[in-house]
Amino acid sequence: MVDVEGMLKQAMKSKDAVALSAWRAVKSKMGAKLTEAGRNQKPLDAQEVLQLIRKESREREEANQFLKPDQPEFQENVKIIAILGQHIPKQLSPEEATAVIQKVIGEVGAKTPQDMGKVMGALKKSGVEMDMGFASAKVKELLG
Repeated sequence: MVDVEGMLKQAMKSKDAVALSAWRAVKSKMGAKLTEAGRNQKPLDAQEVLQLIRKESREREEANQFLKPDQPEFQENVKIIAILGQHIPKQLSPEEATAVIQKVIGEVGAKTPQDMGKVMGALKKSGVEMDMGFASAKVKELLG
């Protein structure tokens, strides 16, 4: 699990303003997630923290689409994306993802498109990092 508090402290000690900004943004998202209705103050698990880091990185990438490369915000976002990207596990290539999907289809015993929910649920529980949009399309193709 990514130690956001530790990363914040490290950024403060090294006086790295960009890293500090990145980890503060993630910590802010963590606080918002913890205060969601019905959460009952359960701590975030590693998967939820990774989702929040991905979300922050994705938001910075989307913001950069509307900024010019010579703007300071653009440069800061690029650095933040790089910092956060170091803590995001690499996703599987399409070939590797297809192999995992075929294995899960065999394990679940899926035969028809109606079994797609079982396969997608098993893929999510497997903890394998892959693009779920690609996975959904591939499962549909393999079962259809």
